[in-house]
Amino acid sequence: MGDLYFPVGMAFLPDGRLVVAEKQGTLRLIVEGKLGAVDPFGTVDSVQSAAPRKGLLGVAVDARWPGRPYVYVCYDALGSTVRVSRYKAVGDLDVGTSVVLGLDPESRYDVLRDLPDTSAANGCGALRFGPDSMLYVSLGDGNDPCSAQDTTSLRGVVLRLEVSGLPEGAGGPPDRSLLVPPDNPFVEHPNPSARLVWTLGLRNPFRFHVDRADGALFIADVGESAFEEINRAEAGGLCFGWPYFEGGAAHAASCAPPGPTGCSTPVYAYGDRSPGGMASVIGGDVYRGAGCTNCNFPPGYEGDYFFSDYYAGFLRRLKLVGGSWQIAAPVPGQPSGTDWGLGFEGVSDYATGPDGALWYCRNGDGNAGGEIHRIVYVAPNSSAPAARADGVTFSPPFPSPASGAVRFAYALPRPARVTLVLFDAGGRPVRRVVPSTFQSAGRYSPAWDGRLEDGREAAPGVYLARLRVDGASLERRVALLR
Repeated sequence: MGDLYFPVGMAFLPDGRLVVAEKQGTLRLIVEGKLGAVDPFGTVDSVQSAAPRKGLLGVAVDARWPGRPYVYVCYDALGSTVRVSRYKAVGDLDVGTSVVLGLDPESRYDVLRDLPDTSAANGCGALRFGPDSMLYVSLGDGNDPCSAQDTTSLRGVVLRLEVSGLPEGAGGPPDRSLLVPPDNPFVEHPNPSARLVWTLGLRNPFRFHVDRADGALFIADVGESAFEEINRAEAGGLCFGWPYFEGGAAHAASCAPPGPTGCSTPVYAYGDRSPGGMASVIGGDVYRGAGCTNCNFPPGYEGDYFFSDYYAGFLRRLKLVGGSWQIAAPVPGQPSGTDWGLGFEGVSDYATGPDGALWYCRNGDGNAGGEIHRIVYVAPNSSAPAARADGVTFSPPFPSPASGAVRFAYALPRPARVTLVLFDAGGRPVRRVVPSTFQSAGRYSPAWDGRLEDGREAAPGVYLARLRVDGASLERRVALLR
């Protein structure tokens, strides 16, 4: 669904209702594809959202809902701090089809409110409850790389908090001793902040997910300049090496010696960059097919991990093979041997719903046009109904044959999500002419300069131009001469 304003994070209630966090500080409730009667569902005060990478960024629903009807949020707050706060929901708590549900604005309880936030990026990340009912919180290094090796800094870490013993009502923050699970890895540390830490040595773990089968954390850590990485924390106390390592490779660090030893390496890293040179890994989740309603994924997908890139727009799938995680073997219909899917630009969060399916939110352009989608497997040559592009026109490219630039022209009768990608004769994507973009009704005429994604000249031949409009596809062919 659409009608959202920069949705950046989301979390499901056990009954299927979905809570969506919007960057500027509002929360929306989606019930069976429609917004709830109490709209917004909640408003978080004191949010600092002026900077592009700041705002209300994480949301989680209490693991013991509806017995504990709480929603937790992580946000950059006014006053240069990151806060984790809790709000109490009121209304129909246990009726999954009810739209009568909202957050009491007077119920805010600050779980943590003095986390440092002194830079324009790499602050607040994600909130997730694990199968152990603990609340996990990811925090970036705040552009202070060396602090990621200091458990007392609460930067470049994932925290693990026990929140079930916190008092009812508004207030906070509590003494940190009330938040420490007895089995945290640094529970004997003399500093109370260090006792909250589960993993360290991360740069910007903006999105992570907890495998429901074994509680392992899959942490998507956004790199500085060379690599994006996926880390797996099957236990607490692991250090992932930043800033001494990035993507498993040595990285120059100006920290006081000695450096860390025994660092864990990523299960997967990549150095791909979008055409603009940008990259930001966004972690998905581990697919667990049991209980999935109409997902239709083959049994071979069980236990696979999905992730995407915010700028490059690819969706990839990792499989555990012989004790190591690697890109899964391609299946029919994939756009390439590496990418399981394309068109995921602007996607900032994933969540597995009570239906077992993987859902995602896309920010939209500017403020409007944010969307929520559900990923469903469609077998090649299946009889599933095709999406329709009613009223959309896609004119023949001009000139064709061409020896250089080619211009395309299409018209939209209504606002829509649009991508225009060129494929070679082997079916491989070679250039995104129009990355996934929300466009208003009107006429558009983008041009292709005859180059590939990496800037090289495209070889002579026939190319397929595929225009996708809200999931429907229109195609044209263009001949390129040299």
